[in-house]
Amino acid sequence: MKIRLLAILIPLTCIFFACSEKDIETFHGRHQIYFDKFYMNALYPGTEEADTTRTSFFFYPENTSSITVQLVVNLSGRLLDADLNFGLKLVEEGTTALPGEYKLEESYVFHRKPVEEGAKEIKDTIELTLIHSDRLAELGPEGVQLVVELVPSTEVDLGQYERRRAVIVWSEVEAQPEWWDYEVQWSLLGDYSYAKYKLFLQTVDTNGELNGELIKENPARAIELVTEFKEWLLDHLDDPDRGDEYREILSTLKV
Repeated sequence: MKIRLLAILIPLTCIFFACSEKDIETFHGRHQIYFDKFYMNALYPGTEEADTTRTSFFFYPENTSSITVQLVVNLSGRLLDADLNFGLKLVEEGTTALPGEYKLEESYVFHRKPVEEGAKEIKDTIELTLIHSDRLAELGPEGVQLVVELVPSTEVDLGQYERRRAVIVWSEVEAQPEWWDYEVQWSLLGDYSYAKYKLFLQTVDTNGELNGELIKENPARAIELVTEFKEWLLDHLDDPDRGDEYREILSTLKV
């Protein structure tokens, strides 16, 4: 009986270890490409929620004609032995951007690179060009939306369905931040205005440091930033073109 049991257990053990070894072989099989973000909620049993890439000309100097937005792309399958080319195509459904408001390249490159130990996916970043148009100001914070989809090729297949597309939204006017509440209006920056906030970011808070967390955890630093803004305005009141605008903004500050 023991001999018969051993005869059965030994093959089963070999099968188990063979399957286990295959399971932990992360990078094998044909290449599949997909975005890092989900453009739609994950299908059951996934729990990931749809995510949109957002940007705004608001954060760039005036008269900026175009900006770029980065999209993270994931690759599964065997490790690359050379750069991999793939495409993007417009998805008309959900796209409100006009042809002259964006630029898609004929092809994009997923670069061959070393893979960190323990990595489950290979990642790279591509850039899309967004072009400023006069109608952006009229559209307000909602801006325009572009939906793109990865294009398979003889070199690569499409990966997870919920990550085959990317949604990009951009605007010219930034909505009032949630942290700019009554307390901020009363004690720091006064009433919100598009021009004031943009000038504050361009001249003083270039890293976007002022936010709800900073106001709560380090109010002294928040006061310091607004004080620096006040000093900057005072130093530029004689600007021949914008002096009156700066004087008006200065009069609204509460520090």
